[in-house]
Amino acid sequence: MTRNKTILLSSVFVLLLGVTLGFIMQDPFGSKTPANSDQKPYVSNGSGIQTDGTPIYTDNFDGNNDTTALRSRGYLIYQMSTPRGSTFWFQGNSGVFAAYNGPTTGYVCANFNATTGVGQIDVWMVTPKISGGLIAGDSLYFWSRSPDASTYPDSIRVMYSVSDSTPSGTWTELGRFKVSTSGWLLKGFRAPTASANGRFAIRYNVANGGPSGSNSDYIGIDALNIIRTSGPTSTIFASVWCPLNTYPVLPAATYFQAAAWLGDTLYVQAPSTTGAAQTTIYRYTIGGTWTTGVPCLVGVTGATLTAANGKLYLIGGGTTSVTTGSNNVQEYNPATGTWTAKAPLPAALSAHGTVNWGDSVLFVVGGPYTGSATNQAVHYYRIASNTWGTLATSLPAGQGRRSQATGIVGNKIIIAAGYNTAFLKNMYIGTIGSDATQLTWTAGPDVPTPWTGISRTGGAGYYPLFYLVGGERGGIGGYSDSTFVFNTLTNTWQLAVDNKPVAMSNMWAGVAIKKINDTVKVFVPGGYNGTPSATFDVLGCGGTITEVKNISTVPADYSLSQNYPNPFNPTTKINF
Repeated sequence: MTRNKTILLSSVFVLLLGVTLGFIMQDPFGSKTPANSDQKPYVSNGSGIQTDGTPIYTDNFDGNNDTTALRSRGYLIYQMSTPRGSTFWFQGNSGVFAAYNGPTTGYVCANFNATTGVGQIDVWMVTPKISGGLIAGDSLYFWSRSPDASTYPDSIRVMYSVSDSTPSGTWTELGRFKVSTSGWLLKGFRAPTASANGRFAIRYNVANGGPSGSNSDYIGIDALNIIRTSGPTSTIFASVWCPLNTYPVLPAATYFQAAAWLGDTLYVQAPSTTGAAQTTIYRYTIGGTWTTGVPCLVGVTGATLTAANGKLYLIGGGTTSVTTGSNNVQEYNPATGTWTAKAPLPAALSAHGTVNWGDSVLFVVGGPYTGSATNQAVHYYRIASNTWGTLATSLPAGQGRRSQATGIVGNKIIIAAGYNTAFLKNMYIGTIGSDATQLTWTAGPDVPTPWTGISRTGGAGYYPLFYLVGGERGGIGGYSDSTFVFNTLTNTWQLAVDNKPVAMSNMWAGVAIKKINDTVKVFVPGGYNGTPSATFDVLGCGGTITEVKNISTVPADYSLSQNYPNPFNPTTKINF
């Protein structure tokens, strides 16, 4: 009996000691608020941000979100709580609530255990550095919440630094707010000044926090975007094709090629002179000559090459001929000079198009070479998690196609012309929400060509313009030397730039666009005009394209609502 009393007294002592020290006997990554017993484990799909701005960074947190994974994606993570607790930023806990969108645990969170006892919680998640820096007006958007009906006033502060600072550096507070206890809520904050090293920070900062404190519980962050609500500052869009051989020819003729700029280097994956699959990679820098790069892992033809997140992605393509696609995905890392096989494309494709959205998601539209008319699917690849998803019936019925012009301008994917059972001249614009699963297509104006359509044409976008370059002419046959230019601000085809030095087709993935100094130029290495070509044509001469007078957009109006800071200090939520 004495022994049992001793055990009982010891247990009570341990429990009291735990309470005194601030430990709570429950899931360390959980909430103080009882979970809703009616909550089901499901994959949610929240609505998107309604903006025509350009996403320059997107993280849906659908992969791993512990501190190691966040740092690997470029976040700066700091734990400044006093005293420091047992948790930091960690993977979402679906037992508390499900993610805003994607997998149920696909969000990042922090909780009361960031400190011990009664303490000061202060944990920072600083966004990755954006290539090219931030400009005044760039906006950080994210969804946040605490458990429903929580009585703890969790608080978030949003900060901005122009100097890539640590927490001890110089920061501007953009606002602070009490986190929602009635579901996910979107918040937006604007960068006040431009900086090449600018970063935002989300800061879970609560006084009287911790297991025994009165003000902290559990917060979740999901679907983070940095949106540019004004276009690039370019005022010159080259209006004339440079004379033949102004730029050096390729080492060998090629068609069904794929091209993309990564940094200051133009890469071309070059099939053979007969259009057969090859592993050949060519590289070019402005003012230099062509050199041979590191061969890809699998030879392909009719693939796409897309730059994203500092790497190249070679997707699909036939491994023998262009008519039979593959599901190969090959990633090139220029820092190591190596190619790596990635998760396979959900369908075997060639003659498709690929675009990069927000440096985090790749969208694949169109193809395969045979049977494209009935293919309504759009596939999306999340770079961070190396995973694919499919929107099975995304395109309107009957509007599947192959060898079309494909590009992206802001959050709008554009497909124009191409071929399914006949030559096409119509155009569709897919508007992306805040999540890759949210893609809405609408018809745009037809390409203003006198022919029945254009196929095997190239496409590229640079805000606010989309270019459709060359191609095979429907009806009369032969090859086009025309470049049709579409303005996304006016929703019109505003002009045609004729006289490309060599009229070309078979280059649906072979057109690349880049701003060189203050001029946006279009680059076309190779192609086919009855014979394979090694020419390197560039739309890079002359003055600016007419009618491009204002390439900046700002919201027509704002919806402002009061937040509830902790401590009280007003800020605003911006919807537009």
